[in-house]
Amino acid sequence: MIKFKPGVSFGDFVVTDVMTKQPREKTEMPIDYRRGLVVWLVVLAAMGLLLMRLGSLQLITGGKYRVLAAGHVVGYLGEINEQEVGLLREQGQKYEIGSQIGRSGLEQEYEDQLRGIDGGQLVEVDPHQEVVRNLGKSDPKPGKDLQTSLDANLQTVAYTALAGRKGAVVVANPKTGEILALVSSPGFDPQNIKKSLSDTSMPLLNRAIGGIYPPGSTFKMVTTIAALMEKKADKNFTYDDKGVINIGSFAYTNWYFNQYGKTEGVVGWEKALARSVDTFFYKVGEMVGPDLMAAWAKDLGMGEKTKIDLPGEVTGLIPTPAADHSHTSKCDD
Repeated sequence: MIKFKPGVSFGDFVVTDVMTKQPREKTEMPIDYRRGLVVWLVVLAAMGLLLMRLGSLQLITGGKYRVLAAGHVVGYLGEINEQEVGLLREQGQKYEIGSQIGRSGLEQEYEDQLRGIDGGQLVEVDPHQEVVRNLGKSDPKPGKDLQTSLDANLQTVAYTALAGRKGAVVVANPKTGEILALVSSPGFDPQNIKKSLSDTSMPLLNRAIGGIYPPGSTFKMVTTIAALMEKKADKNFTYDDKGVINIGSFAYTNWYFNQYGKTEGVVGWEKALARSVDTFFYKVGEMVGPDLMAAWAKDLGMGEKTKIDLPGEVTGLIPTPAADHSHTSKCDD
């Protein structure tokens, strides 16, 4: 079972039906013991609470919606084919044709821990396939629990904020590096993967780790660090923003000038960062130079995989004067 903070089970639900029950009414629900996945949910209609088997509180409001919010993190299960069974058996893993296996997200990354062990019964039969006697039985064992650093409430807030748009949100604890929310939009329904495969909006793509995007103004922190550490500028450096700066044969404008036709005047580091003054950082970037800038970006981890424990992460690009840029394209933003 995959659990989100604060101790709630979240994306591990495989929702096939929702039944309305009275408050505090407990009920037994079928469970897929191979993975410990709940396949039936109970809703306390009067309170809007979701309970799992034996009535333990799991979620506040929503059901399938929250599964969608965490779909890219949790992933989904798919039926294993004959070729995959053969390959897995060669690796010493016991799978049967028709077994479910993690196809993306945490379900794929932690397949070995989450899948559990299938049960079975060995019997002796006569020529008519009638059972003569039982020779042995092994009970199924559920998979292990997986506690993530993700916060279910933050996850839902991020998913709601992106509703109807393509994009990604990642919320991290800067002190520990823990990921508190990771959302890609549009989301997908783990119960209707076939539809998602043919969807031109590519809902199965985890845009948070599988997309490559220009960093925008977040790169200004790299520019700042590079300039100060390489002593290309000191803490007292200022720049007089005129709205436009010319570097070589190119002219670059500040966002404030573009939107309002106004300038920032003389700005230092604090105001430049607070106001995101583009011309200031174009000037500082010119002082640092492209090679040093690229070196510091790499030292700060840009252009490298974060090694997050999710499949499908891609490597970014840090351009240098010597690099081949034939594969790059113009960004509309």
